[in-house]
Amino acid sequence: MTPRAPHAFAAQWNHNTHYYPLLRAAIPETAHRVLDIGCGDGTFCRFLGDTPTRSVVGVDVDRRLMRPGDPAHYVLSSAEALGFADATFDAVAMTMVLHHVDAETALAEAVRVLRRGGILLVLGIGRYGGPPGLPWELRDAVAHRLHARGKQAWEPPTTKVDPVETWSQALMTARRCLPGCSWTRLPMWRYLITWTKPDAPPHSREDT
Repeated sequence: MTPRAPHAFAAQWNHNTHYYPLLRAAIPETAHRVLDIGCGDGTFCRFLGDTPTRSVVGVDVDRRLMRPGDPAHYVLSSAEALGFADATFDAVAMTMVLHHVDAETALAEAVRVLRRGGILLVLGIGRYGGPPGLPWELRDAVAHRLHARGKQAWEPPTTKVDPVETWSQALMTARRCLPGCSWTRLPMWRYLITWTKPDAPPHSREDT
């Protein structure tokens, strides 16, 4: 049996970096301009930016976390008021951002700066919503114990807050703001939203 390759972030591991390879794999090679909203210290930006043909921009509200000289370009900006023109990016990623901000406003901004046919990826967290969610909580705890083995736990110097929306409320927000999106509850207390911006807006002239 061929041994499994070590995780890309085995020495810098947490519940977010665990899914960075999944997020990067979901971004097509044709996505040349990528935006990472709430980039923190730029860990995911650097992971994305190792492709020579790709331009990566990271935005965050905390200037102290930004690292000049990285392959990525960093901009001081809020997820709720991005300073970019419409349809600027081929792909947009958000990792653990929505529970820090007004989720609907931030998603609307992400959609605005995304070009038609571009992909939006959102990795997030929900709040425990009571006994019906216990099976998921148990699964997440077991998954954590399994995946954390042999890895070095890492806590980035970013602000931590608890989510306000439950898992079901986060799902409803996603479906309301991103019609037709895919929403998956991942192991280890995370969900993943995947959405492709339609090639043409509803009721456009192309529909007539």
